[in-house]
Amino acid sequence: MRKVKIGVIGCGVISNTYLTNITNMYKTLEVVAVADMFKEKAEETAKRFNIPNSCTVSELLANPEIEIVLNLTIPAAHTEINIAALEAGKHVYCEKPLALNLEDAKKTLEIAKNKGLMVGCAPDTFLGAGIQTCKKIIDEGWIGEPVAATANMICHGHESWHPAPEFYYKEGAGPMMDMGPYYITALVSLLGPISKTHCFAKKSFNQRTITSTSPLKGKKVDVDVLTHYSGTMEFKNGVIANINMSFDIWHSNLPCLEIYGTAGTLIVPDPNMFGGPVKILRGENMLDSVEGLSTGEAVVKIHSPEMLNFVKEIPLMYHHIAMNARGLGLLDMAYSLVKGRKHRANGELMYHVTEALTSFDKSANEGMIYKMTSTCEIPKPIPLGLEVGELD
Repeated sequence: MRKVKIGVIGCGVISNTYLTNITNMYKTLEVVAVADMFKEKAEETAKRFNIPNSCTVSELLANPEIEIVLNLTIPAAHTEINIAALEAGKHVYCEKPLALNLEDAKKTLEIAKNKGLMVGCAPDTFLGAGIQTCKKIIDEGWIGEPVAATANMICHGHESWHPAPEFYYKEGAGPMMDMGPYYITALVSLLGPISKTHCFAKKSFNQRTITSTSPLKGKKVDVDVLTHYSGTMEFKNGVIANINMSFDIWHSNLPCLEIYGTAGTLIVPDPNMFGGPVKILRGENMLDSVEGLSTGEAVVKIHSPEMLNFVKEIPLMYHHIAMNARGLGLLDMAYSLVKGRKHRANGELMYHVTEALTSFDKSANEGMIYKMTSTCEIPKPIPLGLEVGELD
């Protein structure tokens, strides 16, 4: 396959991971220019990754070589940069979220449609070995028909370890907009579109103190967003899922992500990662273990640690994408550009995810059940047996 030319806007921390993967693994992608609001950042990044051009945003968008703009700016700038790139005739792949609100997301997709251009968006972790293995397990009926799910991202915020955590407490962030995309995208890719949501949410602390080892240590950060969400989703296929997203809790034993079926339980790896252990428990094994026991003996055994013996780890089926493969969504877009197929981390999917993310705030603030207005297709699975850097 021919090389697809990429221009990167935004040379912050996350650009290092993208550019490392593009230059080392994704040989069908070629970064020809980088831009940043701070010229020295772009120059430093270009030098580090041997990229021929460091320039301003306007210069990058005017470059006729560039086919896809990789937008790695802060969330507040996503819509502005995405639209500018589309107006310049470029396809766009954006870091999450697609937009801070549904109106901006819709406007972005409408411009893309009118111009015949593609929009893609992170997270692309659902394309990794962990979620793709889970997809195969569900599609082949290993846990029967899915009936319920739980998703939980529980921590006490980022100020204890992140060198510059202020962003996480501003518009476009908080636990739902920052971490929710990983969990909801994974669930939609496995279960299909969402029909309704409901949520209670609150802000537990008006200020945070940065305690990480950084020049900002001791600085007070005003909290502008909700920081604890307890929500419910009803999927169009009838699955009911709860979701807990919090920056307010010191410790929890809640599972990261689990899907419950008529024939068993699927323990899904952290959707913020590309790999991780995939585990399954088959209900028939539990039934066999208590056959012939008295009521009391059966109750004791079912609730004993011995039941953990029936949880089996399933080998990952996609070893080439088990590592930190950030940029897979961009690579998939490049394949779609060359081969004329639909890319997986597409605008339709990410608009649906964005609507779900923003619906939790709306439900919590207005005390209502939110009925989703959008839908999407379940992305096609990644084929088995591919080499590193291949998606077809």
